[in-house]
Amino acid sequence: MYSESRAYVDESMRLEEGLYVLAAVAVPVDRAAEYRAVLRGLLLTKQPRLHWRDEDRKRRLAIARAVAALSPTLNIVIGAGLLPAKQRRVRRKCLERLLWQLASNDIRHVVMERRNAAGDKEDLDLVNALRARQALPHDMHVQWGDPLAEELLWLPDVVAGIVARAEAGDDSLWRLLRGERMTERVICE
Repeated sequence: MYSESRAYVDESMRLEEGLYVLAAVAVPVDRAAEYRAVLRGLLLTKQPRLHWRDEDRKRRLAIARAVAALSPTLNIVIGAGLLPAKQRRVRRKCLERLLWQLASNDIRHVVMERRNAAGDKEDLDLVNALRARQALPHDMHVQWGDPLAEELLWLPDVVAGIVARAEAGDDSLWRLLRGERMTERVICE
């Protein structure tokens, strides 16, 4: 039986290593409430949201195990050789590839973590340019969301953080997530 999925997207950067990671987690619409409940259950008292960079090692392990137990479908694009002056270009290349991956996997609804008005407009301009070139389906809906209002945006934050850490040499948490769950891994330079 087919279940529609929505993809939630976030990034992680490690400028000192020249690394840019864009992660998408596909969440079946019929399991979204379950995913949200698991994520809310990971919050500490008075913690408004999960944010990978704010968590300590012990919490990161618990969070990674909880995410792995959901068996999410992951799409990841890694930009290597990132220079601070080329950050926007690398993001555009990675986002173009990620949206193509998602469209190829029949994802028609994408929610990206909002950045700021200018950054979100750049992303929207790219989406519109891809549609104009027929490189993106016209029926793919892309929107920007607030992680304080949408718990499912915590998932790609966690995944991108884990992947960035693995690319920097510590793949202990990545081993929990990878395997059949990841549909494709691409290097954009």
